Amino acid sequence: MPLLAVALALSTLLQTAALALASPSSMPSETTASVVFEPNGLHGPSQPSSVTWVAPHTETSFWSGSGERAENLGPAHLWAPLQVVGQARDHRLPIWDPSTRRRAWVDAGAVGPVDPALVGTAYLPPIGQPIAWSGSARITMYTCVELGGCAPTASGIWPEPGQVAVDPTVIPLGSTVWVQGLGTFLATDTGSLVRGAHLDVFTLSYQDALAWGVQERTVQVFPPRQ
Repeated sequence: MPLLAVALALSTLLQTAALALASPSSMPSETTASVVFEPNGLHGPSQPSSVTWVAPHTETSFWSGSGERAENLGPAHLWAPLQVVGQARDHRLPIWDPSTRRRAWVDAGAVGPVDPALVGTAYLPPIGQPIAWSGSARITMYTCVELGGCAPTASGIWPEPGQVAVDPTVIPLGSTVWVQGLGTFLATDTGSLVRGAHLDVFTLSYQDALAWGVQERTVQVFPPRQ
């Protein structure tokens, strides 16, 4: 009898599994959706394949249309993600710019595809905020060693990784600053040698600061939040 009971139980389990496989619609399914920045200005779920993003990798402009008589609307920001909203025409792509909430056209040869999952990382800047300034800047690094010991920054807070010293006549204190290849920082400090398009990134490692030296990187600046 015990053997017969085991056999019946096993048979029931096999039948249940077979029915579940034969009727997948009856089983709950998990769907993954990525959060994208839609042209209506709202975040929402969308399938990754439904949205294409590009970013300028060389200096280019926004245009009012695709034809030769299109008006130049001003420069596009390097590496700032743009959402493609239509088909290419006359070697230009129709895009939606999340930083200005406006549509325009860009030269197709000046942009390349980017992964929106990398937005806000060292590879791509944040989106959805107005860009106060962008361009090439000289990047250095500093630690408490060359300062002769740590002290509060010009903003009154203690220096820590994720902060950067700036020239406040170019980048106001409190601004969010994205540095290509390094990521996003908060402008909290100033320095006697930090002038113009120059950023001094705070780090805990004196060796890393020496190894970095001086490098030119693309920078985007977002105004302080009110």
